[in-house]
Amino acid sequence: MICNPLYPQWNSERIDTQMMGFEPTTIDSVPLLRSLSSWQSRSSGDRLLLYSVAQHTSEPESDRISVRMEQQLVKQTVVTWQEDWASFWSDPATTLHSFQEIFNSMEDGVILFNPAQNALLVNQAATALLGPDLECLSDPSSWGATILTEVDCDPITYGMNFLLVRFFRGQEFEGEEIEVESGIQGKRVWLRLNSRIFRDAAGHLQGGVMICRDISHYKEVEERLIHDAYHDKLTGLGNRQLLLEHLNRAIAYHKQDQEYHFAVLCLDIDRFKVINDSLGHVVGDRLLRAMTRRLEACLREDDVIVRLGGDEFAILLENIQEVTCAMQVAQRIHQTLTHPFCLEEQEIFTDVSIGIAVNNTHYSYAEEMVRDADIALVHAKKLGLSTYQVFEPKMHSHTVELLQIENDLRRAVENKDLRVYYQPIINLSNREITGFETLVRWQHQTRGFINPDDFIPLAEETGLIIPLGRFVLQNACEKMQQWRSAYTEAKDWVIHVNVSGKQLCQSNFVAELQAILKQTEMLPQNLKLEVTESVFLNQVPRVMEILHELQFLGIQLALDDFGTGYSSLSYLHKLPFKTLKIDRSFIQDLEINNDKLGILRAIVSLATHLGMDVVAEGIETPHQMAQLKALKCEYGQGYLFSKPLDSELMEAWFQAECLSQEEQKACNLRTEVAEQVAQEELMFKIETLAQELEKIKREKEDLEILLETTAQHADLFELELNREILLHEKSKKSLQEKNELLKELCLLDPLTQVANRRHFEQYIQDVWAQLLAEQNPISFILLDVDYFKRFNDYYGHQVGDDCLLKVAQAISQPMRNTTDLVSRYGGEEFAIILPHCGPEGALRVAERIRQELKQLNIPHTESLVSDRLTVSLGIVSTTPSPDSSIQKLIESADQALYSAKLQGRDRYILFSQ
Repeated sequence: MICNPLYPQWNSERIDTQMMGFEPTTIDSVPLLRSLSSWQSRSSGDRLLLYSVAQHTSEPESDRISVRMEQQLVKQTVVTWQEDWASFWSDPATTLHSFQEIFNSMEDGVILFNPAQNALLVNQAATALLGPDLECLSDPSSWGATILTEVDCDPITYGMNFLLVRFFRGQEFEGEEIEVESGIQGKRVWLRLNSRIFRDAAGHLQGGVMICRDISHYKEVEERLIHDAYHDKLTGLGNRQLLLEHLNRAIAYHKQDQEYHFAVLCLDIDRFKVINDSLGHVVGDRLLRAMTRRLEACLREDDVIVRLGGDEFAILLENIQEVTCAMQVAQRIHQTLTHPFCLEEQEIFTDVSIGIAVNNTHYSYAEEMVRDADIALVHAKKLGLSTYQVFEPKMHSHTVELLQIENDLRRAVENKDLRVYYQPIINLSNREITGFETLVRWQHQTRGFINPDDFIPLAEETGLIIPLGRFVLQNACEKMQQWRSAYTEAKDWVIHVNVSGKQLCQSNFVAELQAILKQTEMLPQNLKLEVTESVFLNQVPRVMEILHELQFLGIQLALDDFGTGYSSLSYLHKLPFKTLKIDRSFIQDLEINNDKLGILRAIVSLATHLGMDVVAEGIETPHQMAQLKALKCEYGQGYLFSKPLDSELMEAWFQAECLSQEEQKACNLRTEVAEQVAQEELMFKIETLAQELEKIKREKEDLEILLETTAQHADLFELELNREILLHEKSKKSLQEKNELLKELCLLDPLTQVANRRHFEQYIQDVWAQLLAEQNPISFILLDVDYFKRFNDYYGHQVGDDCLLKVAQAISQPMRNTTDLVSRYGGEEFAIILPHCGPEGALRVAERIRQELKQLNIPHTESLVSDRLTVSLGIVSTTPSPDSSIQKLIESADQALYSAKLQGRDRYILFSQ
């Protein structure tokens, strides 16, 4: 629009905006200059198109038109649409020419018409967008003519032509968006259309205006944003949102057809963090992309694979027969990943853990199925790496139960509802108390007593072990200091507190411990921290530094559960431990298991040589105690002495124990105890000697039988030995044959029994290097089965797989040279390498392939080119040179294949520059 600069408030953008959106009822008048010569005599700054709207009474005073200017405008001859629209067209040629100049300055397309005068005004922008044929619509008889070619729309029920007819018949519309093929530009454009119809006071049609705006750029941005919202930038795969949409659609299909089944696989790359931390994030990203390609090769064309984030992927398998189909895909993925990834000139071996959820359960929401597949993935990881697990309903209930326990545990830690129990540690030689081990117990309000084995690992996993450990340490020090102050016997007692590896490695752990000791006024030497061997699995230097710092403070250290975990003897002599604690698993069944007795003897001997004392856990019988004493184990704890008790009961117990010991001293009962201990030791020694004597007797008898048998059957032994040697040679030969067969299978596509993608890439590199040195030609053919997805959807995946097998066999028939290679390139695409073959030879091979496929006579009712299965081929032939590359060769063949498809399929095209 062109506006008078004297009225800047009526700028072109504002007029354009209001013209796009005003309601016909709000129009008061639109003054137009009747005298064209008078208007043309004005300067360009005074030329204006002014219209007023009744709703503008609230404009600020600074925006109103001055009275003086209104008087000047009144002197001009004004015509309004309400009074006499027809008179506006009294001189159509001059008026249209004048308005053409005005409207041609607008970027939006504008179409004005007056049905009474059969006049049509189209500005240059509208002509550029919609084509010059619009001007023919000035004749009402041509209003039904087709002017534009719409893209992907029904020209009868919708489309630009339909909108034009509505417009010329006096119907209004607003915000209509449509994609058309531009009449002049010859390209597809998106338009947003608004129209306004003008009527006189009697309601008769007087004309109208339609404005067309090119919104193609915004549509392109919108499409990019939509694509980015549903895809992962790194791998090019879809994201979680795309998976959920496909999954919701599959759930809807299943509700309509109960025979329709599908499955979701959640995959997690094993040890990906190690690869990322050791080789860097760049290599990690390349591994993710390579993993994506490897996974895609294991799937059908219509299967959906997405990246959920990090190193997690998800696969949607639609239209499967049963759960075994999903399990077969998981096995295929594991088989594919047995081959290494070659990144940064080094081989990387990795695998995935897979969780599978099948729609056996009636799912209503996609998130539920993804959740269940993820739960199955967690269970697969617990079973070990490189495995898969199918979801079962009890997994979900177990997970919900763990989540509830975690929430309850979090509240229990925050509210300090957990209780600290104490178990005495006894000197086995005189049964005197030397200290206590602190143990945490949880009495749940509804679940009752919860075993520490059920909630301690959960606390470790969630990090709650840190506040929980701090709570136990605080209570233990407070209670120990109270006992030391109240009882003379407790001066030398030591309180044992278990410390988690996570708690120990906290940067402020030592400072917190010093603060607790200072607050409770307890001496460091009366505290002994127990750590398990698992703390040495990670951050060994940091752990050793902390342990030495604790030793420097005077705090004693004990290695708990020795022999059940890491047990690195190379570190043991370097660490400042004073005590080794033998796990209860070595004490159980000690009476009947001589192997455990030998292990205990070795542990006690090791501790003695390292200057450590030994505490045995889980002593329950006097016989176990006697055996441990015989092995010179100094200390012990267990139900034989006392079960774990809370502080009040434990205090009552050791008061009674101390009193009992005093009474025994007074009654001289200690002598009887000593005699009993001596008798127990003697019985133990006698029993040990008896067992050793019995063992020697059995060994003697076995040796005598062996010697007698050997002397009598020497020939038989020799014959048996020869037979074993012969069997060994046969087994060795059979193993070699199986290795060769396995090596061959690793290079074959399991479905089509031709070379796989890996074999293809290795072979073309070797052939290319050889032909480059020899300067001999090479031809390469890319073959694609026409409309195979339609074939698959119509006949089913099993028939589709059989079809691909037959196609692969037919392609292999025309190969004349042993150096030719047929491989499955991916999906329904095959790649053919023809070394020492020029373009003529390649064309002959392509023709023979088409003839072989015609002889198969495979029906394809869904094809758009034939009722039988056909193929399209892209051919390229070249002589390797330093300027050429394998990538260019493949791209050229792909361009030729694309040309064959554009020209109607069922043909072959030879690539030419």
